[in-house]
Amino acid sequence: MTGLAIFATGALSFWPSSVLRSYAGFVVSNLIIGLGISCLEVAANPFIALAGPGELSEARLNFAQGLNGVGATLSPIVVHVALFAGVDHLDLFRVQWCYFAVALFVVSLVIIFYYVPLSEASDDDLEAMALQRLYNAGLDPGDKAFGIAARHLILWSGVLAIWFYCGNREAVVYFWTPLVQDIKPGYDSFWSLTIGRSLLSFGRFLAAGLRFVGIPPRITVGICMLSAFVTSFLALVLPQGSGALTMLLLCDFFEGPVYPTYFAMILRGQGKHTKFAAAATTTAIFGFALWPSVVYGVQQQHLTFSRSALLVVLILFGISTIWPVMLSSRRVLRRWVDPKWSKQRATEASQHGRGSSGS
Repeated sequence: MTGLAIFATGALSFWPSSVLRSYAGFVVSNLIIGLGISCLEVAANPFIALAGPGELSEARLNFAQGLNGVGATLSPIVVHVALFAGVDHLDLFRVQWCYFAVALFVVSLVIIFYYVPLSEASDDDLEAMALQRLYNAGLDPGDKAFGIAARHLILWSGVLAIWFYCGNREAVVYFWTPLVQDIKPGYDSFWSLTIGRSLLSFGRFLAAGLRFVGIPPRITVGICMLSAFVTSFLALVLPQGSGALTMLLLCDFFEGPVYPTYFAMILRGQGKHTKFAAAATTTAIFGFALWPSVVYGVQQQHLTFSRSALLVVLILFGISTIWPVMLSSRRVLRRWVDPKWSKQRATEASQHGRGSSGS
């Protein structure tokens, strides 16, 4: 509710900035909205990952993030085609009413959540759940991999992997128009980005379904990262035309499941540190802010070749792929993140007289 309240405050603060036509006010408004969204991200993702069978955490989070992708796909279409077509710097009337409507909707959600009882887990509950799961997997909380406590290694290496992933994701989106015009001159950049976002959402829904088949998330995300690396490489080296553009769009498809799957895997087994892990993982999203600047610097060295942005993306994909490979290389790490050990709690735990719990 705190995140929603901050979000609503930011949306309402847009009204005076639009009336005064103040760019500084607009920036402050968006900063407040961003703070609210960050609070929501810290609270909502762990809730989705933990509220239900532990072996399906990745499925729930991929499905939820897929819905987020649907919104990210449809909202620009509504803005582009219906709401703000023809709006200039002197006509902010419709824009401010849109922000106001969003604020009212968010306030209504705050009221609903205030009266609807939602499950909460204390640090002790989360620790008991994690210990039960480690017992099922035949692990101890102090087990190490590469000389580092597995819990800490998974958390901080995962945060770093998400930081790199978010960087290359935003770098592609930020420079989408010059990329598309270099890859296929004359092609509509707006609708190609819309197709890319649609494929990203579809990839998340597909990854959610694959969890019911029983494929370990580390395998799924490893294949996705490797495929994203290959498709981005092909988009870089193929000649101008539909083939290179198709590879760029497929890169979006393979990127889709990475963030929600990484997030759920990082939280698994963190116990009483789950809330801190969620905050640290959400903080890693600030890769959005840094890496586009790096890509811009690279592009300035290759002004006649806009696809040079993909050079940075390739490097970041390569680094991000190390994480699922690392998790698969050690027994301790495999058992720590694989969801199947959450599913065994009802059988093995009951045989040993221990209570059941989730991931």
